[in-house]
Amino acid sequence: MEKVIYTMQDGTEIKEFTLKNSNGIVIKIVNYGGIITSIETPDKDGKSDDILLGFDDFESYIENPPYFGAIIGRVTNRISGSKFVIDGTEYKINSPFKNYTLHGGTKGFDKKVWDAKPYKIDGESGVELNYLSPDGEEGFPGNLKTRIIYRLNDQNEFYTEYFATTDKPTHVNLTNHAYFNLSGKENIYDQQVLIVADKITETDGDILPTGKLIDIKDTPYDFTKMHAIGDRINETEVGYDHCYVFDKAENNLAPAAKVYDPNSGRVMEVFTSYPSIQFYTGNYLEGIKGKRGRVYQNHAAFCLETQNLPDACNRPDFPSTLLTPDDIYSQVTVLRFGVAQ
Repeated sequence: MEKVIYTMQDGTEIKEFTLKNSNGIVIKIVNYGGIITSIETPDKDGKSDDILLGFDDFESYIENPPYFGAIIGRVTNRISGSKFVIDGTEYKINSPFKNYTLHGGTKGFDKKVWDAKPYKIDGESGVELNYLSPDGEEGFPGNLKTRIIYRLNDQNEFYTEYFATTDKPTHVNLTNHAYFNLSGKENIYDQQVLIVADKITETDGDILPTGKLIDIKDTPYDFTKMHAIGDRINETEVGYDHCYVFDKAENNLAPAAKVYDPNSGRVMEVFTSYPSIQFYTGNYLEGIKGKRGRVYQNHAAFCLETQNLPDACNRPDFPSTLLTPDDIYSQVTVLRFGVAQ
């Protein structure tokens, strides 16, 4: 189902697409930024509620400083020095920050209107989004054709498939920046997390990778055994904002994380072909007025942003994010929703 929900000043229509399955899961997506605006899932008592942070009105998503629910690109996370070199040519990427570019520049994919249409497969509900990022946009080289497919099936699996091609070598690292709270409570401290990774990227004061991987066993960052987010969050500086690196075959779809909320009984499992995941606990949400007029606090939600390693365009020891005209960028992330038995 699709409907027009807003008209931009230039006359561009913003459309909302609704995906549903037979088990009561309802997901809403808009073609501005490819934003997932809500995910309604049943709890242990069969009561459905929205598990995503966001806004009540579309206009608030136009600026959307936290990137609620948006597609991030061309390159998610940070690029050190706001630049990289390809074949001897330096490319300077737009940024309001002194030492890095964040989430694609000053106007990344989260602020673009995508061409959107229903995506139909038997037994599934989906939407396909397409965007042509022109050569030089935000400083990136090459005309990049990007296609995102969101689809929901009756196994309660929500797929996000990422595809891209280019006519000139460029860097690509796409993700979605949804903020989850499985209980609807004011914070996520009770929600329990498992991450299938025993290493994180070491970072400096700007959260830029140093190039080293750190063993996290028995530290506050260790989620190899499921435990509550609040157990050791006070032992971090402001909360979690770390890239967890998997030990798995390249591009293989594999388990990445699992979250359980003891209050609602909701469970969310994450599977991905990406080599890493950024675990972020909404450390700077305080004061943002969100859904139902609620004023969010820090740690009101968590993000599990599947991606290639940050700043890989400047880190030859990390798996490469370089895309050439001979390649097709292809990655997938699956969220499986349920309740504890």
